[in-house]
Amino acid sequence: MIKRNRLLNRPPKSLEERYFSEIRPQLYENHAHHHQYGVRKGTTLAEHLDSACQFILTVSRIAEVSEDKRPLLLAATAVHDLNKLDTKGRNVKTLARNQEFLREQLEKACVLTFVVSEDELELVRKLIERHSGHNVSDGARFLPEDPPNIERWAAMLTAADLFDLGIPDAQRFRKLEKELTVAFGRSCNLFRIRISEDKGYITALLLGACEEVLQKYALNPLAIFPDGELFEGEALPNVDLTKEIAAVWQIKIDQVFGNNIERLVRATKDGIKVTSQAIQQNIEEVLVNIEALLERKKAGYKSDKIAKDVTNWGDAAGADALIKAAELQLLPVSNAEEFAISEGLKAAYLSYREAGLSPKEVWDKIAHHTGISELQRTAIEPFNGQYGRPLFAAKAAVKGIEGIREALQESFQLRKESTQISEETEVSEEMIAAVSRMVNLPFAIRLNGGNDLNAYVEANPRQRCSLGSTSNDIDELISDNMPPGTKVQAFSNRLPGGISAEPKRQADSIAALAYQLIAVEANFTAVKKQDPLYLHFSLPKGSCPELLRIWRDYIDGLVATNAEGGPVTVDELKLYRDGILQFTANKVVGFALPKRREFVHTNIVIPIGWGDANNSLALLKSLRLGLEISLSLDIGFPFTLSSNLEVELSSDVYGRIEGIPSALQTLLGNGQYQQRQDAEKILERLRCIGKLATSVASIQKADDCLYDLARACVRPIKLYYVLLRWTLREQDEPNLSVIWSRICEPLNTLLESFMPDENLLLTKYLKEAAQVAAEGKIWGSSFKRTAQAEPFTAFIAAIRSQKSYLGLDVIFAALVQQYHTRLDRIREHGVGATKYEQVKRYYEVLRKLYEEVYSARPEKFLSDQKTLEAAYLFFLEEARKQLKTQPEDDSVETTITV
Repeated sequence: MIKRNRLLNRPPKSLEERYFSEIRPQLYENHAHHHQYGVRKGTTLAEHLDSACQFILTVSRIAEVSEDKRPLLLAATAVHDLNKLDTKGRNVKTLARNQEFLREQLEKACVLTFVVSEDELELVRKLIERHSGHNVSDGARFLPEDPPNIERWAAMLTAADLFDLGIPDAQRFRKLEKELTVAFGRSCNLFRIRISEDKGYITALLLGACEEVLQKYALNPLAIFPDGELFEGEALPNVDLTKEIAAVWQIKIDQVFGNNIERLVRATKDGIKVTSQAIQQNIEEVLVNIEALLERKKAGYKSDKIAKDVTNWGDAAGADALIKAAELQLLPVSNAEEFAISEGLKAAYLSYREAGLSPKEVWDKIAHHTGISELQRTAIEPFNGQYGRPLFAAKAAVKGIEGIREALQESFQLRKESTQISEETEVSEEMIAAVSRMVNLPFAIRLNGGNDLNAYVEANPRQRCSLGSTSNDIDELISDNMPPGTKVQAFSNRLPGGISAEPKRQADSIAALAYQLIAVEANFTAVKKQDPLYLHFSLPKGSCPELLRIWRDYIDGLVATNAEGGPVTVDELKLYRDGILQFTANKVVGFALPKRREFVHTNIVIPIGWGDANNSLALLKSLRLGLEISLSLDIGFPFTLSSNLEVELSSDVYGRIEGIPSALQTLLGNGQYQQRQDAEKILERLRCIGKLATSVASIQKADDCLYDLARACVRPIKLYYVLLRWTLREQDEPNLSVIWSRICEPLNTLLESFMPDENLLLTKYLKEAAQVAAEGKIWGSSFKRTAQAEPFTAFIAAIRSQKSYLGLDVIFAALVQQYHTRLDRIREHGVGATKYEQVKRYYEVLRKLYEEVYSARPEKFLSDQKTLEAAYLFFLEEARKQLKTQPEDDSVETTITV
């Protein structure tokens, strides 16, 4: 089992925190590979015990069990399946009454400290013996020892044991309701809400609204799932709460945008634009931001650029229009002050147009507010409404900025009235429809599939959504309102042809708002050089609500790492070399974590940017971080890594990677990891590659080396060549013995993970040749790399110069004679017949390699010559290492295992 990180390093303050920081890790250390059968097939004993412990923590808090008894309930739950912990096949009753065995299991689970006295140990025994329908035969129920509480607590433990049964929900819930009715001493009903689609932050706010409303009706969160939440209550509500949930959801969204007006008022190349969310929040604040932007426009005035615009739009209107305009003092802007007024007129025009007014109606209102006369208003009609008229009407706007302010206020009011929520409904129909569509509520079942299909078919092709569902409220996506890398234009065959540019993507208002929330509320990098990847974490199915609070606290702590509000990254040297997660502030790369804790609920989406790194390297680095967090011992999360902000919800797989390049498929597999063990194998491979990269390359070049090693995994034997090449790149004459001591362990672990059958014979003969060379000291005159590889490179040279008329017998006989002569010449005392036999044996092994692996085909062999030479050098170092560990009189040859 690989060593896993822990995320929770602070001292625990509550029983729940102690469970996740101390007890849960021990459960996975002890039982992560203990698989179950029957109705729990596909899960491990660790996952079952973890599910039961989290459930008992929640239920005991809802039932208001005293704080001195809750730890005992947790202790009993952590070891309740004693029969599965025993190797001798004894039953639960026998094991529960064996105090030595019971104490041993409690100690292994790190819960023995909760059981102080003999009476407490006896209580734990009774609870374990009663759980899951086991017979009670000790007569305890007939003694005056507070039997009602024991029955209640035993029912809690029984419910915890049943909670993760692999049976349909309807059957499972009936069993749970029966036990919880006893545990709570009242009737208990369960119901589950599910989300049909996860849109990131806006979905988290919706689930928070559901919780807030349902808790008002005495419904308690019982467990959290990746696609929703399970609630329990004495009675289910008989009213439709959809409208109330939508109202609370709207309030939560408004609270987010209330502090982000400056992000919602943007200066674009087409003019200053104001989103409807900004207007709904604070009109006065919007006007302040517009005036600040106009001052910035004034400061950036460039006469030559404005002169070009004046010429272009004046020519477009025609010479007659220019003459008539000049007669009425409609002269083009000529200074910074007038340019600011023209930009203000353009901002008012854009805002009025958002309210649905025609260009003529817009300019009638602008003329009224800014003091443009009727004659002047008629004279500027030939000019372009958005770009030309503001440039020629600025001098005529006698009321200046004050008039523009009045026009903006009126336009905002018109826009606000068009979307304002009436006092009777309190929330828009669009929000209510979105709640019905996104959340499956048991008290509000609406099957609107036919209506949705008709809306799509009958919609104007230019208003069909490429994001979200088709609705009456359609928005064009704008780059400034989208997270980095999200494309706002895309080809669509639903749009009429004949256009030269790609059409803008359309989105329903909720989908557009979901993207805008992430753009505004994620701590993105200051430099956006590359499209981010999105790491989606889900709470494990059946998580207790307290885990959500602990997870939110952890995210808050990471966000606080960067006091300036930017992303956080990891110390890569510590991660690659030591496997330690240590986060630091950064401006260019890292996690763009959410600014608010309420954006974290059943799922969290984390954009990750890596600057100039290519897509494959960014995928590797993101996956390494994702797996380190996902497989942490104290929390642990299912995950999805994708280039998409929205991903399909699924509880069938533990982890998923979308868009794996073909060069990385050998390393990362198919990207679908059904169980935790599958993800552990990938993490182990990435850890090995990280250690190898930092062993042969400097930290500045570790990423490049990491990428080369990852691609070499397509054929794992090539790892030797990549490692040697990087070693020589960093050092002219490296000490291969030292290098091998650093890389042998992670390299061997990595190769064992792949186990490629086609390389077994190849490595067998290379290792055998290296062993013969080490025993016979068959190499050149020094310990330099070229001298060590000399007999092998002589073999390569012989194959390269092979003549068609010469047989292999002649070639290898000549090789043996030539290299024996070479050794005789360079050795101080010469060599004799024994050395000749060693050289002969050495080349016999290489001949087997040439004939059996490469079918005596020189072109096939020579294509691998660099890889073979690199592998041979490392095998030679391993053979020498093994020879040093053998007794001097031990002449028996050994098989090398690498």
